[in-house]
Amino acid sequence: MAMIDAVDRYLGSDPGGERVRTAANGAIAVLAALGASALLDANFHMFEVAASVPGAGVINHVAPLLVLILGASVALTASFVVGERTVRARAVTSLIACLGMWAGLSLAIVVHPHRLVGLVLLVVVPAVGAWFRRYGARAFATGFPIHVGYLIGFLAGSQISVDQLAWPGAIIGVAGAATFIVGLALLPGYAHATARMQRSYHARARRVLTVTGALMDAPVHTPADHRLARRLRRLVVRLNETALVLDTQLVTAPADDNDTAAKDRRRSLFEHERAVVTLARLAQRHAHRQLSGEARADARAVVTAAREFDLAALEMVEYRFQRYLSADSVPLSGSREDGGIGAVSAAGGAGEIAERYHEAARALVSAIGNTNADPHVQQEPRPAVHLIGGWLPGSGIVNAMASSKQGTARMDRISLTVSTRVSLQLAIALSLAIFFGDMLSPSHLLWAVVSVYVTFLGSASDREQLRKSVFRVLGTLVGVVAGDGLARLTGTQPVASIAVVILAAFLMSYFGRINYALVVGAATLGVAQFYSQAGELTSSLLATRVEETALGAACAIVVGLAVLPLRTTHAAQVGLAGYLRALAQVLDGLLAPDSPTAGHSARTDTRVLDASFHAATATIRPLARTLLGTANRRYPETLRLVDLSHELGRTIVHDSSVLAHRGNDLTELAAITHRAASAARAVADNLDGQEVIPPAPSAAAALEPARFERQTPVTGSLRSELEDIEGVLTELALMRGLAIPDVAVAAHGHRHPRPGWVACPSHRAGRADAPVGQLATVTPSLSPNHATATVSGALYCPLHPDGCEGWITVVADRDKRWTQARAENGLYQITGLPPGGYTLIASASQHAPHAEFLLVDRAGREISHDIALEPAR
Repeated sequence: MAMIDAVDRYLGSDPGGERVRTAANGAIAVLAALGASALLDANFHMFEVAASVPGAGVINHVAPLLVLILGASVALTASFVVGERTVRARAVTSLIACLGMWAGLSLAIVVHPHRLVGLVLLVVVPAVGAWFRRYGARAFATGFPIHVGYLIGFLAGSQISVDQLAWPGAIIGVAGAATFIVGLALLPGYAHATARMQRSYHARARRVLTVTGALMDAPVHTPADHRLARRLRRLVVRLNETALVLDTQLVTAPADDNDTAAKDRRRSLFEHERAVVTLARLAQRHAHRQLSGEARADARAVVTAAREFDLAALEMVEYRFQRYLSADSVPLSGSREDGGIGAVSAAGGAGEIAERYHEAARALVSAIGNTNADPHVQQEPRPAVHLIGGWLPGSGIVNAMASSKQGTARMDRISLTVSTRVSLQLAIALSLAIFFGDMLSPSHLLWAVVSVYVTFLGSASDREQLRKSVFRVLGTLVGVVAGDGLARLTGTQPVASIAVVILAAFLMSYFGRINYALVVGAATLGVAQFYSQAGELTSSLLATRVEETALGAACAIVVGLAVLPLRTTHAAQVGLAGYLRALAQVLDGLLAPDSPTAGHSARTDTRVLDASFHAATATIRPLARTLLGTANRRYPETLRLVDLSHELGRTIVHDSSVLAHRGNDLTELAAITHRAASAARAVADNLDGQEVIPPAPSAAAALEPARFERQTPVTGSLRSELEDIEGVLTELALMRGLAIPDVAVAAHGHRHPRPGWVACPSHRAGRADAPVGQLATVTPSLSPNHATATVSGALYCPLHPDGCEGWITVVADRDKRWTQARAENGLYQITGLPPGGYTLIASASQHAPHAEFLLVDRAGREISHDIALEPAR
């Protein structure tokens, strides 16, 4: 499983091959720049001196290497800051970058005789450059090259005089031209980026459907079944990422593309992804096993035909499924066996399951055949997310929003733009790094400076900066060991050294968004080659590099945590609040007159939900595991609920669209939809530090029928899904210490949803500034109604799979012990519980005690609730 995770992270996270393409472009550009610079130096011998000059041998030996370093730096810098897709825009940005780099180098050469001034500017130049990033990509394309040029000039100040400044300008110009030509040669590939992403989407859809078929064929509740389910969940997330990027590319396609065709492709993409995910969710819940043998074979045929993009087979199986649609009635809402995402009722749910497969086949026929049932549907031509480097922005946009917004904690109450915050932190951290780095090794303090700069480049929150600093030290250690070994192998052979440098450039670019430690390790490989060719590579030099890097990382960590820190918890709160508001907007749109019957709002809101989901998980994920690999239990639970609500939200949009298209009246679901949206907004308001105002009752509340009345097949399923998402949002609310009035609660335990709501671990909370995922033991007051409920379920113990023997202790409000029940053969039952909140504490031999919260929302009901224990450590 670890191997699959590694392949997915390092190879599967590059849909369309854009990362490989960018890395290859950078590596070829470096090779071209090295060749052009070497050719220029071979003709003019720019920095060489007469043999009679003292130390001429050393100077003349280093001079060609200096030219190569400058040329390679130009290529790497240009590849980093030039990202436009038109020739003119790339030319302008390339010219700006080259001029900026020459200006920074010239400034360093001019002030080189004045060391104190040079050190001061070593702080000012990058800090000002970081601040100017607020003005957009062109400002970054100016500031970053100035900083790189200043570093090179500071390093080579003794080699280049003021009278020789024209030569660096010539090298930068030639290397910049070579880099531009390489980029121009590969530029036509940008026109095919959408086609490549389309192929990547199809490949990922096939993988999802392949695993879906394997899961349908696997025995239930076996290790293979669980492994396939986990893999399928990961593949579905990857598929959604690819679909989101592809949807954005279709919006920003070249102007000469046919607008109608682009709209049709976006609609087809949305329908296809939704159908594929529906098939995956049905397989995860083993819904097909409730069908008859013939219908089960047809369900498997849907998956096979979808995997092969076989339109004729899909049309045939869609037709066959029509005879199953009235095979069963739908049971009472709430009597679900497995429930959950895309799942169906347990008893008598064959008709509903057949309806799901029929709808998936119909959507696939429409998507693959590119047939629009309603040709008058208009689609909003705006993208749901702005791509950065051709990929999702991750936590960057959320961090920028969080930095400009006051938080509720004491350290979060200073609101600054992210550029101002980072520039101030950078200036202080650089000052410390220069001071201590100069004491350690004056000739190599630039390594400490670079360590600080890259820590704050592209990371704004404290946890991101901490991880990046530690990864830089680890990457340097690995790079030093590997670089020393490779340098000994290549020796003084320039061709072999250049090959290593090109490989290092490729790896730096490719791993840039995957693993920063590998980026630093690759950079260290290239640095080691240059020092090897200069004849200065020694064990003491490599040790000094590690020491200076560790010093710079330590300065960055201290400043990032103590000086105007942007707490990752604050950013996660902002990201989660934004996601919940997007979810509330989706829920609001379910019953709007222009959605989902008109179609465009549902698709647009769903894409916005997808974008906010990926942004929220990107900000929460760094909190889920520490650098030591230990899991923080609060945040994985939050990620689980966010992931679950996202899947439910997309399924609800699908089902409501189907019902509205068929003319069903959805007003009977207005009340529960209103409650779910209100719960989402309540949690979002609490995360934003706002006072939570109890929502006004829905005007359609009186129209809602009794919860246990029989509904039409898909309407009953939609109600169950709405109850599920309401339960998830209620769980998030109770984790924040909020009491959401008049909400219908559904169960979402560790294994399967059950009737009755469960919130897992217990920690006292309830403060408005509690971190995301802060779990609270919330115990509402017991109702004076003395009617009681019965709770029963299974106790799962990994060390006693045949039947766990243990005790279940029930604690009421004010930590008063209510009762205790014994679990025999893995089963337990508790009777006589009045409505209210309880904490269930489960204990068993050789297992760690486990506490869960149980809410008995009404009397006279039977609640099924399973508890899973973990072995004691």
